Amino acid sequence: MNYNKRIYIFIIGLLIVLKSLATPANIKAKIDSLENVLYNSLSLSLSADEKIRVCISLSELHSHISYKKQVEFAARALILAEERSDNKNLVVALNLLSNAYLNLNKYEKAIEYSTRLYNIHNTNNNEIDAGNALNQIAKSYYGWNKYIEAKDYYTRASNIFKKHQYFEGVATTLHSLAKILGHWGEYDEALNKSQEALKFWEEIGNITGMANAYNGIGRLYQELGNYESAFEYYKKSLEIYEQQENTNEIVSLTLNIGDIYLEKKLYEKALQYYFRAELKGKDLNNNKLKALTLGHIGQAYNLKGDYHIALHYQKKSLELKKSFGDKMGLSESYNDMGAIYLNLGEYPEALNYLIKGLEIATEINFKYQIINAYKNLAEVHQKLGNFEMALDNYQNYINEKEKIYSEENKRAIAELQAKYELEKKDKENERLRHGQQLNNAQINNQQLIIGFVLFILLGTFILSVVFHRRYQQNQKLNIQLSLKNKEIEDHQKNVEKLNSDLTEANRSKDKFFSILAHDLKSPFNSLLILTQLLLDDYDTFTSEERKQFISQIKSSAENTYSLLENLLEWASVQSNKAVIVKEKINLSKISNEAISLLSAVAKNKNINLNSKISNHLCAFADKNMISTVLLNIMSNAVKFTPRDGKIEVAAYEKNNHIEVEISDSGVGISEQNLQKLFKPDEKFQTVGTEREKGTGFGLLLCKEFVEKNKGEIWVTSEEGKGSRFNFSLPRP
Repeated sequence: MNYNKRIYIFIIGLLIVLKSLATPANIKAKIDSLENVLYNSLSLSLSADEKIRVCISLSELHSHISYKKQVEFAARALILAEERSDNKNLVVALNLLSNAYLNLNKYEKAIEYSTRLYNIHNTNNNEIDAGNALNQIAKSYYGWNKYIEAKDYYTRASNIFKKHQYFEGVATTLHSLAKILGHWGEYDEALNKSQEALKFWEEIGNITGMANAYNGIGRLYQELGNYESAFEYYKKSLEIYEQQENTNEIVSLTLNIGDIYLEKKLYEKALQYYFRAELKGKDLNNNKLKALTLGHIGQAYNLKGDYHIALHYQKKSLELKKSFGDKMGLSESYNDMGAIYLNLGEYPEALNYLIKGLEIATEINFKYQIINAYKNLAEVHQKLGNFEMALDNYQNYINEKEKIYSEENKRAIAELQAKYELEKKDKENERLRHGQQLNNAQINNQQLIIGFVLFILLGTFILSVVFHRRYQQNQKLNIQLSLKNKEIEDHQKNVEKLNSDLTEANRSKDKFFSILAHDLKSPFNSLLILTQLLLDDYDTFTSEERKQFISQIKSSAENTYSLLENLLEWASVQSNKAVIVKEKINLSKISNEAISLLSAVAKNKNINLNSKISNHLCAFADKNMISTVLLNIMSNAVKFTPRDGKIEVAAYEKNNHIEVEISDSGVGISEQNLQKLFKPDEKFQTVGTEREKGTGFGLLLCKEFVEKNKGEIWVTSEEGKGSRFNFSLPRP
């Protein structure tokens, strides 16, 4: 048995060593061998460590064939590693699971395992590894079309990489941020970051990174309509990918080049590239790329006039995109389907698909497809005789297009490109000067005495090595200096802003405490006077008078307590001691809870208090804070609404956020007092329709809570006609 065990362990070790040399022809054989070892682990008496290594090797090999199998074996390795507290293999298994789920387009699971990976590295102070985990989380959010979250995680990763001068990571995050900015139509900033990433990759000699940057810059120029520049960058990128035999990127670039011919109306040429991409990628385990290829073929046939063939390819592409929830791809497919039905004269179908495409493109802020959708919708409405709708959509098309293709953007992009080309030429000239100096030195060396030739050659070689190393050190120091200078500039700006904020805060603080002293003094005076009267003349008052005094004392104490309670909560937020727990919250449930608390007061005044918020509408915020905001605003509405009045709570989706609205039929607010709302140094106090009193700090607290949850609050009102309070919250 021991002899057999040694043989199998030798096989395991050999396969693990050779797995980096695996090719599609022999991967299956290696998988079969390792699975045989794993399934016979009992008879072979394999240790837990050996089982973990086999599972990890199988998971890595399956990444070329089946992502589901990759998940299966990585999960086995994870369980075994957790049982043995084997942190090294635990990290490997988590990384494999994160990548597999990302490739399976199961983004929530990918984020779950990447987050575990980040927590481990962060706990162990492995900051660069933690940055790589943040980068992996960002990739999952990007694939999920959640660009705001992706941008946030890419930025966090970039800050870690800059801190440790890990230029590879800095370049990678810059490239990823450029892609997001490109989707949002911010082409000048996207091009700036792409070129900055390219410079880093050129400095550290990363060929793959340079290919990625060329591809990204080419895509930006293509969307801007500069096809010559796009084609040049695509060619540079394709040459590198072909040398590396990177099939995924070769297919992607072949599609991009086909797009250029499509824009030039060379449809047959475009189809040649699309079919070449389809043939090249047929054996790839990448449904997203296959869906993209089918969609491009459909676009070409549509423009060529073969509408039914185009419809066939677009439907196949759409079904694939639905299977993995690619919102960016879905917006493009719906728009393309709408364009085909428009050409076929089936206008209701065209309208249906174009509206779906516009909704998704607007949701993810995909500017390129928003423009296409508005343009096609204008034409459909014109065909249907809806000229007013046609005009509205065409105006939206013009407005969105002008935002992206403005002359200012074009000038900025031209300046960035000129700057990059100038820097590139300077480097080339510098290399030529070094080359010329070397040639001159060689000519001079030939004129020296033959006896010193070997000595001079040896000296030249040593000097060359020294100068080369010094050159590399200088290059690295220049990059470090550039980053440090930027950090110093940012720090100076932050200091100036903090000084300005501190001056303003001190000014507000003085006035605020003056108001606070006045507000506290009044109720305490009442308490002192009333208690003194009761103490001195208790026997002279009737029982009813004593009850009135005690009632007044209670009311004054309650108002003072409410004032202090709001003040303490506001102060906690100001000092950043309040713990904010953001989560997905149901706005309908929270509003109904607030209505329940206020129902007795509202019923006493015969006020109709109801919510019109959809049961499924949610926001991403701190539940307790938003409950406090709703309760404060609705309480004020009850206070300032006369008997038989009405108060309504509503909420709706708007652009990239949720907007909540509380409207009442109350007494309204004067224009003068509207200017004082939400300001700690402009406090004022009024009584309700039935002499109800408040602390005056409720709205100040509402403003702080809404802003802590990345929202805004505002109010519109007219005396005698009621008020409308609105605040925004992020989407989940």
